[in-house]
Amino acid sequence: MPLRPAPSHVGTAVRGVATVLIVIHILMSAWLVVQFDGRYTEGRPSPTNIKAIVAVDDEQTLIDIKMENSTSFVLYMLVRDYEEPKQNDTSPSESPAQSSSSSEDEPSKDRLDQARLLTKACLGLLVISELAMLFGFRLRATFRGIVWSSVLLCFLVVLPGAYLNDLTGGDGDREGSESKSNDSLANETFVAQTEDGAMVHGTSSVDFSLAPLGVHVDMMFNGYDLGLVEKSNQSTVRAEAPGEGSKDASSWIQFESRLTAKAGKNIQSLFILPVLWLVFPAANLRDKTETENSVSDEEA
Repeated sequence: MPLRPAPSHVGTAVRGVATVLIVIHILMSAWLVVQFDGRYTEGRPSPTNIKAIVAVDDEQTLIDIKMENSTSFVLYMLVRDYEEPKQNDTSPSESPAQSSSSSEDEPSKDRLDQARLLTKACLGLLVISELAMLFGFRLRATFRGIVWSSVLLCFLVVLPGAYLNDLTGGDGDREGSESKSNDSLANETFVAQTEDGAMVHGTSSVDFSLAPLGVHVDMMFNGYDLGLVEKSNQSTVRAEAPGEGSKDASSWIQFESRLTAKAGKNIQSLFILPVLWLVFPAANLRDKTETENSVSDEEA
């Protein structure tokens, strides 16, 4: 007795209906869930905790942020007093052009919307691949396997990668090194960075590790906050790190966090499809038509 049943129209209907229902189920659920847990480990804002959860679906991104032990952080923000250094006379004339060019490039950096469109297209092809199995097109099984793998790749790699890319502000300078993109990611999650250039003489690190149906990103950023330094000493601290034990050394701050980006729970329903393919082989309508034609010719 064969382990796999013979192809039947009932099995074909079950496979087709299940594929459509799974696709609809995925379209109505969260595609990507991002959990962020950050903590100030050194400096005046410690031990404030920042927790956030982000849900990305087919149309929008929902964000929920919660702050714990926030008293020290509120006092820290009240004490801060930072003034950006004055630029040269030529800088103001150049800055509008730079800002306009950056605003023009902004739509091209929205990789998450592009990833959404790609994912929707792959889900549509998944339904079409099931129809291809029904009508018996050549290389239909290969096409179905490629499409299913592409859908899974979208949820496990493309969507998390697009979210992290948008989080860091896009590709930036193509000639920049990987360390620059890591610094950008760490800076985005460092809540106290309210002005560019306020943190000096700091380091940052980003470590990636695999998670179930996702990825962990462990980040650290530290440095001296010029907002906690007297204005008369800010230029000095900017040029050289303060000595240990000095008054300005108390402006040191460190922030550590973990970001986990993983596919939504309903994405796991995609793994049901290969089981259905095995249990319910597809019946080929073309073969049935050819068989009926041959029988009619014999009877004639």
